Amino acid sequence: MAASTGGTATNTVMSLFNRHLQKRSEKSLRSVPVLYELFDKRPLPGKSGATLFVPRHIAVSGIRVLVEGTVLDTCSTSAHYYSATVKGYGDVRRYSDFLVMVHEIPTMISDDIEYMSRDAGLYIDNLCRTAISAKATSATQIVAPDGSTVTNVLSATNLKQSALFQANTRLAAGNAPTYADGTYAGVFHPKQTHDLFISTSGGNQLNRILLGSDTVGSFLQQTEFGAQKLERATMGILGNIRVIQNTNAPKAHNGGAAAMGFSAGSSGWSALIMGPGAAAAIDLETARLKTFIKPIGSAGALDGLDQLMTAGVKFYFAAVGMDMSNRLLSIPSGKTL
Repeated sequence: MAASTGGTATNTVMSLFNRHLQKRSEKSLRSVPVLYELFDKRPLPGKSGATLFVPRHIAVSGIRVLVEGTVLDTCSTSAHYYSATVKGYGDVRRYSDFLVMVHEIPTMISDDIEYMSRDAGLYIDNLCRTAISAKATSATQIVAPDGSTVTNVLSATNLKQSALFQANTRLAAGNAPTYADGTYAGVFHPKQTHDLFISTSGGNQLNRILLGSDTVGSFLQQTEFGAQKLERATMGILGNIRVIQNTNAPKAHNGGAAAMGFSAGSSGWSALIMGPGAAAAIDLETARLKTFIKPIGSAGALDGLDQLMTAGVKFYFAAVGMDMSNRLLSIPSGKTL
């Protein structure tokens, strides 16, 4: 057993193996987050504890017509500080000395690191969603985590394509910036994207290709290409909203009670439409996921018979909503399917 766990050669091999796992975990981690990609990135702060996010928004109303001889009044800065507490997250697996003796450890650790990294990505996506998900506090009002009232685009039954055009108009009217491709990003639950692109959604004529009859379903519904498109995460652009599919969508209910035009039993899902600057998160380049491998007996007196070794992952993260009143919209819609 000593040959399997100790010695310079073994430690060197394990060190190289851990480097391989580090790269693999990074790849696995980044293949998962959806909302994280839409958040403004901030580096991990130099000191522990709370970090400050500074959006530095410039109010359009601060620009005014110059009148000769009239002194301009000063306006207050629109840069606000938003705080979020940076926390550490991680997971660990343990392996018995029997597995070390039969040389099953490398394969098991490699697989476990990949699964834990993928789970970390899902957890990051959930932290981002929690930071910006609004709650219905009554039958008519949605309030964001920062306490501001979120302008809502309501679709009390199936999600209509017109809601995306309405969301685009509202964001543009508030001078919300777009992403680099000129669009806003919308994260939808699969049931909502089904309504958007299938002809069961009332008034859905935008994607319809008439094949000699007005009763024929939509292009996405009737063709193999359309079926493949429905399976992808980024499904297309509609109403200047890039449609991104994600199962990690918030419910639209008010703690189980009726809210936003829905009954408690069919409160549905809430899509999130946003532009840059709506939220921020710790940059994973500066707070990256790290892997750890501890040899048998590393617990010291707690493992006197050298029975256990461990492998795990750890990362630091924080997410916070910033200008959610002007750069974020919620579109609740009822359940279908």
